[in-house]
Amino acid sequence: MNRDFVISQFKSYVADFDTVDEGILLKFTHSLRVSAWCERLAKALHLSQDDVDLAWLIGVLHDIGRFEQLREYHTFIDYQSMDHAKYGARYLFQDGHIRDFWQDDSQDAVMEAAISQHNVYRLADDLSPRQRLFCQLIRDADKLDIFKVCADGLRKGQNVWRVDDRDVENQPISEAVMKEARQKKLVPTQVKKTFMDFYVGTLCFYFDLVYDESRKLAREQGDFAELLRFHSQNPDSEAKLNEIRCLIQGD
Repeated sequence: MNRDFVISQFKSYVADFDTVDEGILLKFTHSLRVSAWCERLAKALHLSQDDVDLAWLIGVLHDIGRFEQLREYHTFIDYQSMDHAKYGARYLFQDGHIRDFWQDDSQDAVMEAAISQHNVYRLADDLSPRQRLFCQLIRDADKLDIFKVCADGLRKGQNVWRVDDRDVENQPISEAVMKEARQKKLVPTQVKKTFMDFYVGTLCFYFDLVYDESRKLAREQGDFAELLRFHSQNPDSEAKLNEIRCLIQGD
């Protein structure tokens, strides 16, 4: 695999969008960081160099649907626009643009599964073992960088989840969200209501990490630890956050 060619082609694709837009730059840099996380995890799993390269490529391309999503809908919120993962998979594999990046078609089924399912609540049951491996890799790598994206946004005072962020320090955490957190599960988007719900939902990404190396990296990278350090002035919310911290520490 010619990685320099892949990156050149990816840059050419992104250049067709408004590169002054902060969202475009965010997704470009996110994609490159996720590819690095994919490579690191693949090496930790002692995969072959060909499979390390494949994991890296999936990382580069996993969010390719985000760019058209932002141009058309001016948002990254899937439920308000389109499923960016399914759009990206369709653009690459049904429309044939994967050949813009790599000519070998022997891994198309693996890449299509990984890209189309990197954002789902639960992976499909009918995946082959190889498809499941690369789905799990990209999902873990994506979450590791989402911790950074969210921590960076909160440091800058940004409304990371684009929901009501007024009086965040006193906002409640919904019982429906805590029900999922107490079971160490992902929180479905539809049950999140407040900014604090979305914050807790991001913390719960940790529970969905598949690989020991992923959890180790999450604890070591600093961004996840920073997210955990948020304290609420709402006594009930702070008690719930303490529950979650204990669950994470014991995981």
